[in-house]
Amino acid sequence: MPLTAQEMRELFPITQRYAYLNAASIAPLAGPVRAAIDVYLGRQGEEPFDEAQWWKLREQVRGLVGQLLRVRPETCAFTYSTTAGLSLVAAGLDWHPGDNVVGVHGEYPANIYPWMALEDRGVEFRLYQPVDGRVDPAGLLGRCDGRTRLVAISWVQFWNGFRSDLEAIGRGCRQRDIFLVVDGVQAIGGLDVEVGSLPLDFLAAGAQKWLLGPMGIGVSYVGPRLFEQLRPSTFGTENVVKDHEYFDYDLTLKPTARRFEDGSPNLPGILGLGAALNLLVRAGPARVEAHVLHLAQLLRDELPRRGYQLVAPGVKPAEHSGIVSFRHPRMVPDEVDARLRDARVILSRRGDFLRVSPHYYNNEDDIDRLLEALPA
Repeated sequence: MPLTAQEMRELFPITQRYAYLNAASIAPLAGPVRAAIDVYLGRQGEEPFDEAQWWKLREQVRGLVGQLLRVRPETCAFTYSTTAGLSLVAAGLDWHPGDNVVGVHGEYPANIYPWMALEDRGVEFRLYQPVDGRVDPAGLLGRCDGRTRLVAISWVQFWNGFRSDLEAIGRGCRQRDIFLVVDGVQAIGGLDVEVGSLPLDFLAAGAQKWLLGPMGIGVSYVGPRLFEQLRPSTFGTENVVKDHEYFDYDLTLKPTARRFEDGSPNLPGILGLGAALNLLVRAGPARVEAHVLHLAQLLRDELPRRGYQLVAPGVKPAEHSGIVSFRHPRMVPDEVDARLRDARVILSRRGDFLRVSPHYYNNEDDIDRLLEALPA
């Protein structure tokens, strides 16, 4: 039987004390996630390290990543964060002076700085300016030219929750022989994503948000167009085929995305992520998305009725996600946020507005609690 939203809620101790509506920032840990980490730490403290056992479990978690993203597990690599995944691409492509990367103004810095840092290699970073918070595929692609190597975009924008049309953007990139690199941290886990069916070349996401995992672990998908052109940015025993031959040095890289893992994997993080992925898979991605979008829509409907201004909301349902941002007509965000925290309602302040992001462990009572605590 699928894991219901109420059953999921009961696994999150934080829901007993808070209306925690902040999955887009740092999600709380479920009991099974913490238990998986505790088991590993306990065994490492009390038993000899069993590499074969832990490596087997690591591959089981990789299988869950593939299952959630709908891609083959061998196309997935473990990283340490969204930033680490995107930086892997920035550092690993063979750039030439005069190349350019096209990004989007308003992106989270993790999807800005890796491309800005290419300036000293002669690579220009161009920014497309969204209109009313919406990314228009034609406008974005209009910033590309014959020297554009890569378009870097978030699937869901962190500040207003706008969900980009990756199908249209990716199709345009393929026609121009441009790589599409996606920051997926605000999408996967909260939305029903089918990465393998989309024309994208790379996706990176940290586990600490919608994936419900711990900090310090992330995942990346490497598509076939980019795979052979992407050089690992760090090298160690895990990158190579002979990963257990410590005196026979051979830099033949593994034929899978494991070539981008250099060594000493974050096993507590991987196992915690595995427990979180197991919950999401049991719940069912389509069921999770429907629940998340339902709660977010309640806010989109009710906040304007109470005099609050929605911040650059998507126009069409396909542009919506689990993120809803809003402003009070008169009060500054810090004051509103302080009142909410006094009522044990947790969300995020971003710039001059507040951001709400409910997940599968939230319910309509949490939404009502937020609405009741908001100042008139």
